[in-house]
Amino acid sequence: MRIGASWKAVLTGALVWIATVVPAQAQLNTQHIKGTVGLKAGSQPPPHIYFIAPLYYIYSTDTVKDRNGETQPLDASLNSQAFGAGISVVTTRKLFGGFYGYQVLCPVGANNRIQGTEIDANPGAGLTDSVVAPINLGWHFERADALASYSIFVPTGRYSDGASNNTGFGMWGQELGIGTTVYLTENKQYHVATLATFDFQSKKEDSETKVGNAMNLEGGIGGDFLEGGLTVGLDYYASFKLSDDQFDIRAANILVRGKNKDFALGPEVQLALAKSGMLYGFLKVSYQWETYARTATQGSALTITASFLVKPLKLPTP
Repeated sequence: MRIGASWKAVLTGALVWIATVVPAQAQLNTQHIKGTVGLKAGSQPPPHIYFIAPLYYIYSTDTVKDRNGETQPLDASLNSQAFGAGISVVTTRKLFGGFYGYQVLCPVGANNRIQGTEIDANPGAGLTDSVVAPINLGWHFERADALASYSIFVPTGRYSDGASNNTGFGMWGQELGIGTTVYLTENKQYHVATLATFDFQSKKEDSETKVGNAMNLEGGIGGDFLEGGLTVGLDYYASFKLSDDQFDIRAANILVRGKNKDFALGPEVQLALAKSGMLYGFLKVSYQWETYARTATQGSALTITASFLVKPLKLPTP
């Protein structure tokens, strides 16, 4: 399979928006899931309708770190899993000079073992929270792309204050995102990217517990091969709590108090799904190991995502 150079932006950029439309399954705090965006994190895919199904995410850990980096004597062998589906639309309309798009992701199923204030609950399967991104703007320049977004986390998951079977977070969330992808070579084969997102939460339902505001940095460095049909590289994520959590007096089963932060690295591969000269979609696989954690669990995350064009595109003849 050979794909013309004009398709490189489609092939390597169609999945980068996932970071703003993923379910609430990451560790401990906000509804933002870390590690689902890396290579070309600051690029918006070309105008089209993209359907994502499935999105599979699993976070595993057996270690809890305190604010000094010491491992805590806790039984933290657990994982959180999520299955989701959604849609991303990038239009030809422009706002502030950028292409306007919007996205929606709804959870299909989840087993959320880490949902903000509990770590040893075993909720079983159930729905978790949904994400609506009504604004996603993308700009494309000669040697760089830029992205800006606004997302709302909707508490559609099961939640009751003090319950042990919560699969949602019981709170509304808002997220602002801004990022860029810089191309290191004139032919845009090699690139480095960073996306910064800022999360703000309401209090949890029927509780005074409020998750602190957080900043997430996600990105990666990589290259495009096979005429844009394959993108590989090293991606990362880092998360920092900007304000302290506020705990309800009943929330005694907290992990460890303090502003949590972590950092992770790992490989990412994106592959175009094409046959008989037609482009149908993309497959993305990434895996990150958390190499640093404070006031948080320390583990690893696997993400597998299939994304399909609602209307397949005919590839240009080589």
